[in-house]
Amino acid sequence: MLTTTAVSQGDCTTLNVQQLASDYLSFGVDTVILQPDGSYEVQLNNGTTASITLGCTDPAYVEYDATANTDDGSCATLPSTCVSPTMDGYSYSVVEIGDQCWFAENLRTENYTNGDAIPTGLSGSDWSATQNGAVAVYGEGNTSCYDATSLFEVCDETVSLDLYGRMYNWHAVNDTRGLCPNGWHVPTDEEWTQLGNQVASISTNSIGIALKAESGWWNDGNGTDEFGFSALPAGARNDDSSPGAFVHTGTGAAFWSSTSSGGGAWYRGFDWGSGTFFRTAYPSKNGYSARCLRDAD
Repeated sequence: MLTTTAVSQGDCTTLNVQQLASDYLSFGVDTVILQPDGSYEVQLNNGTTASITLGCTDPAYVEYDATANTDDGSCATLPSTCVSPTMDGYSYSVVEIGDQCWFAENLRTENYTNGDAIPTGLSGSDWSATQNGAVAVYGEGNTSCYDATSLFEVCDETVSLDLYGRMYNWHAVNDTRGLCPNGWHVPTDEEWTQLGNQVASISTNSIGIALKAESGWWNDGNGTDEFGFSALPAGARNDDSSPGAFVHTGTGAAFWSSTSSGGGAWYRGFDWGSGTFFRTAYPSKNGYSARCLRDAD
């Protein structure tokens, strides 16, 4: 047996039954009864009955209720436009931080945006010498490879590609053919600064701690990943130990910006032993990770 509950005069005010009565040819309202399903049965003094279901009636909002026929002011949230893009058949995870929409993982494409292949498979000496765009997977080939994680065999390029994506020299970042999916770009130095400022305005942790992943960092140098950015220690390809060597995986992460500085470009970095969000300029020949940022509306 269904149970109904009479609604008080105060609740009737909430329902705006005066407007309802007007909608029904100005007939008065005799009774408003709350139904078990949350709707209201309104009995008018002309002997007719109407059913009211409160909710968000605007389909543009997340709170939209297709069963509602009376808006109750609950429409509040427009759907996020931060949606996953696909490139080369791979769909990237994304995260919205403030008014910016970021990749939540590292770029892994082997092609420029227009489909042209980025040179790959370079030896250490060729990587160090090239003035053209190039892409690499950590540990590929016979180049010197350093692994500090002890958690994964990251000098196995299959493993490192799955974990960290690919790394690019800045010549590839700066190529006019583009590096990110259509509608996305490698962020400028200023856009990286905006990210840091947004995180600092919300988090009680340092920027580096807030953006680093919760696992994967050497010696428990993990972060809280409270924004879903998931910075992982993908390392770099540079001349630290030998030309074009793979270094610092497990202990450091570096992400290119698209902003030049002298003979190189600005990047943002993270370290296992601190919560610092580094801003440093390094030579264009270095290989770092790339994140993409959605173009402004």
